[in-house]
Amino acid sequence: MTDKNEGLGAAVEKYMRRFYADSGDEVCPVGMYDFVMGEVECRLIAATLDYAKGNRLKTAKILGINRNTLLRKMRDFGLDAKRDGK
Repeated sequence: MTDKNEGLGAAVEKYMRRFYADSGDEVCPVGMYDFVMGEVECRLIAATLDYAKGNRLKTAKILGINRNTLLRKMRDFGLDAKRDGK
């Protein structure tokens, strides 16, 4: 198990605390949950696709999601076009 000051969760927390501190009262962020989750999810899928050497079925299995769900998310994030050379 990792220390509470290490790992993905700690990195996200550190980034968000810095983001909010830097923005002060100038920005009233709206929709941050969806924004952050989308950023993390997109990079998670991309990294796992690379690890699985582009094998989408293997990627879906590693992530624990249905292959069709993976394909939809890839399309939503524009990952399918990047990998197909479109």
